[in-house]
Amino acid sequence: MLSRIQRIFATTIVLAMTALTIQASAFVLSAHHQVKVNMDDGEDDVVATALSLMEKDLMRVLNAPVTRTGHHANIIIGTAQGAGEKILQHTGVDLTWLNNKTQGFIITTTDNGQLVIAGRDALGTAYGIIEFTRLLGVSPWEWWADAEPEVRTELRLPDGYLNRQAPDVLYRGIQLSDLQWGLEIWAHHTYEPNSTFSMGSKTATRIFELMLRLRANLFWPAKESTANSYFATPECHATARNYGILMGHGPAQPLPAPLRQPLICQDDGFGYISHFPTGQEIQHPGGNGVLYHASFSGAPHDYLWLGTASPFLLYQQLTEAYYHGAYRLWVLDVGDIKPSEYQLALFMDLAWNVTAVEELSVARHIEEFIAQNVGRDIARLSSIYLKEHYHLSFQRKPEHLAGTRLHEPADGVHNWSAIRDLPWSEKRIRHRLGRYDQLERNVKWIADSVRRAHPARYNAFFQLVEYPILAAAAQNDKYLIAQLARHGLSYLQRDNVNSTWRRSDEAHNLVQSLTLKYNSLCGGKWNGIISSNPRSLTVFQPIPHIQGITPLVTDARTIAVFYGASYNASSFSGSSILDPVLGLGASIRAMPVPKGCNITYKFAYQFVKEKTLDVEIHMLPTHPIDAQQRFSLSLDGGAPQTFTYDAPVGSETWKQNVTQNYASVIAHLPLTKLNGNHELKFEALDEGVVIDEVFVYKEPQTVRER
Repeated sequence: MLSRIQRIFATTIVLAMTALTIQASAFVLSAHHQVKVNMDDGEDDVVATALSLMEKDLMRVLNAPVTRTGHHANIIIGTAQGAGEKILQHTGVDLTWLNNKTQGFIITTTDNGQLVIAGRDALGTAYGIIEFTRLLGVSPWEWWADAEPEVRTELRLPDGYLNRQAPDVLYRGIQLSDLQWGLEIWAHHTYEPNSTFSMGSKTATRIFELMLRLRANLFWPAKESTANSYFATPECHATARNYGILMGHGPAQPLPAPLRQPLICQDDGFGYISHFPTGQEIQHPGGNGVLYHASFSGAPHDYLWLGTASPFLLYQQLTEAYYHGAYRLWVLDVGDIKPSEYQLALFMDLAWNVTAVEELSVARHIEEFIAQNVGRDIARLSSIYLKEHYHLSFQRKPEHLAGTRLHEPADGVHNWSAIRDLPWSEKRIRHRLGRYDQLERNVKWIADSVRRAHPARYNAFFQLVEYPILAAAAQNDKYLIAQLARHGLSYLQRDNVNSTWRRSDEAHNLVQSLTLKYNSLCGGKWNGIISSNPRSLTVFQPIPHIQGITPLVTDARTIAVFYGASYNASSFSGSSILDPVLGLGASIRAMPVPKGCNITYKFAYQFVKEKTLDVEIHMLPTHPIDAQQRFSLSLDGGAPQTFTYDAPVGSETWKQNVTQNYASVIAHLPLTKLNGNHELKFEALDEGVVIDEVFVYKEPQTVRER
């Protein structure tokens, strides 16, 4: 126990440290007090636009009006190589860091308690202003996800505060697509019903504001945009300039003329980049760029509904592209923007500062996204539930649960519109249903907590967490419970087949009611933005109550199962340090393996008289960075066998791979010893190899969908 004198001494130290902290805080804005800003009237339009957003945000957070003044300003704003040069010279701030930092900015405090926001160019200045609004606690999603900022009594920055940033990717953009059931319907019928355009100037302004807040500067209209779109008008280009947005025209002309045009590397629609810059392309005067999809319409099947593109795969593929020379331009095909808010936020943060996201990790980035938009007190739990949602959706997206396909002439006699059993055992089905059941209970509990304790945050929570998770859970219930019923199995012990079918039907109805709730949020603000059946495909329709013809599959017996990063049963060697992307793959422990590196998996088993051992390897279905995509396997020091697993985009194998999110290779390896411990050595023979799961079987195997 501390004595009375010790407690007094400790309290005195705490008070003294608190006083020093207060004295050391050089910049303070107090609620209800005027904020004086000094900025040259000659600044570009994008700077003026950013300032208007800052003025609005200061009123929302501090109820503090902004006035423009040339004397005794709280905040000094200027473009170092532009209209603000003279104003900035008088601050005494060292701006040499901004040299050659295109779109870069500095935010710092001065000795006399002022805040300086300086940009190298107009965009840099605008991004510096936007960074200040983030310091206020205003999310880029404040309008698009109803992320209400917290009202504060003051904003306080410490003495010597310094914030310097510049982008890693010069052009960071979005492409809209597939709008006929979401954004376009909402805009035309709800947000601006009197517009002569399918999406008018009000919608464009909201999109461009979001882009500015996210530090995006390139926009590609929807591929199917026509003259009936505001984005095709000269007025749109003027609006875009106000927000610092360049207008491109898709991969054929990514940037406006006559800017140097990069060549564009694209993913295959399912998140796997199908081409990386070659040695010759890296030297291209226009540089190299990437078009990446967070939403897709096309074969083998759409995913347009719940924003289930894996953020872990997005991170792994884009960093791979960045370090292989594709860093001048990145564009995300984001569909209708909603419900892919998180993927867009991650994409833009990664394009802005690759290293910062690497150091934070995707898992922590998800947590920070929820903290920023809903609240830090629930961010940890919410991020755990979202990671489980992304993991289960990576194993099988909600849109792909019917086993259906979009019909193509090459499909021949296949009737891909008919619902088919997934090739899963009863054990796997029940395990997945159990995980969703637990996830649903957890999300409902935290949703109730948000509604009670923080009602102003609930709309954002529903949009960003509750709806996607509960709708995905209901879709899984609908199809997997129906698969049990088709085979005469009940969902619970107290059920029979009829009540099991009824549970499946109720899950379908739950999707409809959740979607209706979404479209009714905020007094109908989002009416029409979310559809429960994009393109009215079979997977979104009620399931017919029919009996299954073929029996459910059974799981093969295994000797051992490993993940890419099974540290407790593996050893790693090679010229590079192997670093898993935690959260990646069906195992969430998929391991990118650089060329020439190897992993040895160790297991014990007593063989009798077997001659060969069957091993199945699940690789992420990535595409070659160079010419091929190969790895080798050897057992107990035997001769290695080489395997190639790349599948051309559009091929039947590729369709299976991207639907199940793995490429399967089965190796028949000769046994050189029967007794004792065994070692399975995996080596990457090309760049871009990512190993996810390894299954060592007791019986001979053939490749099958899982």
